[in-house]
Amino acid sequence: ALDMVFGFIHSAMKDDPTTFDGFDIAKFLGVERSVRVTTMANGDMLCMKLHEVFGVDDQFNEEMGNAMKQQILVNATEGRREEYDSAAGLAILFDQAGGQLTPAMANAINESTENQPRIEALIAEVKVE
Repeated sequence: ALDMVFGFIHSAMKDDPTTFDGFDIAKFLGVERSVRVTTMANGDMLCMKLHEVFGVDDQFNEEMGNAMKQQILVNATEGRREEYDSAAGLAILFDQAGGQLTPAMANAINESTENQPRIEALIAEVKVE
């Protein structure tokens, strides 16, 4: 409930998009806040998520965030159900939008594919039961 989800709200809070009138509910509750990547996220939010997950890189700018937003919409229009909130999902989206993968992004993708056989086996096991 403390994730930033809606880009239009984010755009309205120019000074600090994570607070409202100086009040930070996440800090008040002692939890970490995060940007959630959905079709409602805007380019700025996607850029914030890149920084949050992968640190600072010159490619992580508003232009790339907007390209990623467009790619999310293209994927949705094509009926592709993608996940963008994990490090691997975000890295794949970044690549699809024309970004050059950083070593941390490549590592996140590699780690996710290494676990894929185990995940598929667990899903198959649950479906049998």
